[in-house]
Amino acid sequence: MAVSPTANEITVREVLAKFEAELALVADAVENGEFALWVGSGISRQAPNLGNLIERAFDYIRERAIDPATTAAYMPALEEALGLAEVEPACVQAQYGRPLGAWPEHDAIIERLWNKYSRVLDIRVAGTDADFILWDAIDIRQAFEHPAPPAAEHLCIAILILEEAIQAIASANWDGFIEAAVGRLSNGVPGVMQVVVDPDQLRGPAGRARLLKFHGCIVHATHEPLAFRRFLTGSYTQIMDWPEKAEFAAMCNAVVGLATAQKTLVLGLSIQDNNLQTLFTRAKNAHAWPWPCSPAAPAHIFCEDSIQQGQRDVLRLSYGDAYNNNAAAIHDATLLRAWGEKVLIALVLKLLGDKLARLMELGLTALGKAPMAGGLEPLLKALRNDIAERAIPSPGAQNRTVFVNQAIALWSRMLSLFRSGALPANAEAYEPLSNSTPNLIAADQNAQAMGLGRLGVALSLLQYGRAAGLWELREPTSNDLTSGAMTARASRPDGVGRPVFVVKSAADAIALKRQGAFAHDNAIVVHADDTWHQMVSGGASARRVRAAPGRTGHIGETHVSLGDLLTRCGDAAALQQEFVVEMML
Repeated sequence: MAVSPTANEITVREVLAKFEAELALVADAVENGEFALWVGSGISRQAPNLGNLIERAFDYIRERAIDPATTAAYMPALEEALGLAEVEPACVQAQYGRPLGAWPEHDAIIERLWNKYSRVLDIRVAGTDADFILWDAIDIRQAFEHPAPPAAEHLCIAILILEEAIQAIASANWDGFIEAAVGRLSNGVPGVMQVVVDPDQLRGPAGRARLLKFHGCIVHATHEPLAFRRFLTGSYTQIMDWPEKAEFAAMCNAVVGLATAQKTLVLGLSIQDNNLQTLFTRAKNAHAWPWPCSPAAPAHIFCEDSIQQGQRDVLRLSYGDAYNNNAAAIHDATLLRAWGEKVLIALVLKLLGDKLARLMELGLTALGKAPMAGGLEPLLKALRNDIAERAIPSPGAQNRTVFVNQAIALWSRMLSLFRSGALPANAEAYEPLSNSTPNLIAADQNAQAMGLGRLGVALSLLQYGRAAGLWELREPTSNDLTSGAMTARASRPDGVGRPVFVVKSAADAIALKRQGAFAHDNAIVVHADDTWHQMVSGGASARRVRAAPGRTGHIGETHVSLGDLLTRCGDAAALQQEFVVEMML
């Protein structure tokens, strides 16, 4: 029996395979809006390092503990910190005058305090505020002052929001990475996501998604400390008090409601804090999730290498007596043995592929050619899988952020050229495919009217030629409009790379021509409709070649009409062969 790859070993392609097999119900439920995301520090690796924050707090206390003017107030705090680190003060007293980084015990102290971070934040100094360690000793505002750009995880979450798959997120993180990703990919349009830190914000205007930052937000606290500092929750006392404090009651109810009404996809969150376990207990008491869950997807999915103790506690609390007799089955059903980054990339790829396939099916059905979709959909899926194979960390990196940024740029370029006959107005933004989940696309007249099903047909046919070894498909050769959506090159020694444009109508092709998109006289333009075919040639072949391809360097434009091909061809095989002929590579 083959050993399942670990969360470190598994690839994005293998996660996709899980979503097509044993986790198909989970993937379908996610892309149709049944799951809420629960996120923790595991998806924010570019946030300030916890060990560095601990060291800053320790040295802040140490420096004042040895200052005669402040030793009375700070020495007890230093001794408390050493006690948490399981170090006898008398054994290290000779080193008090040196930074912690110079202590031989440095690594051991940081490791022990790492697991007791909430206790470190709970150290008190007479005459200071209860959050003194966080606000002053660590200076959490300065620590988050220059955040890194959003990583792959945050960008994928933003895409899932813009594609309507995710409508709710519960976050234990203070950072603003998800907000930054949504802001960038939505081109700065306000209100796309409702961010809730203060319970009063629950009454604000709804967005496509709601982000519940139940432990507070450093962005808000930095900009408006008088209003938002009090919501930063991190110390042991704060965590224990949180479910019971009146000022958090509305937020608590909102989070409990989320755990009650939507299934839970956990990313980078151990759920070991007492307040979180209390929330899931209250959700169970309000309306428990069933076990067994079949034929529905399980109510809890953990993106981990193994079920952690806090997560095991949640399963016991959620399923009650059912857990006792089904623990192994519950663990198997709820563990997605892959880290959040790979899971989110796979979910985005599956969602876009499924949407395109559904739009393609609807469009072909309207033409009376529904069986043709069955022959094209595997090609669309194969293209998706080939893209997933490329989702690997860039050289020298531990993450897939470069891949995700490149994929966003190429996708948005292709979709913008198709929709409007122009490059995206903002190269950093994301072009959503549709505002409907796959199960609602049949009712989305706008998506169907845009001819997006024909885009699915075009990509399937391009993949057919690629898989058959007839041509290669590559990224555009430059960011210039003349480089098209992609580059196609015949698989022969004299093959020439040619820019490929896929457009929804002749009007978009004309707009592109006026902008100089075809200035190199070698473009391949795939038309979703039949207008160009009728307009230019009166129904004869719409392609035009001035010389044999690959022989002289003077090729000419090639126009391929999907509308014409779909009218003439009776099945997928005939469509594929005719498309190859029309491409003339």
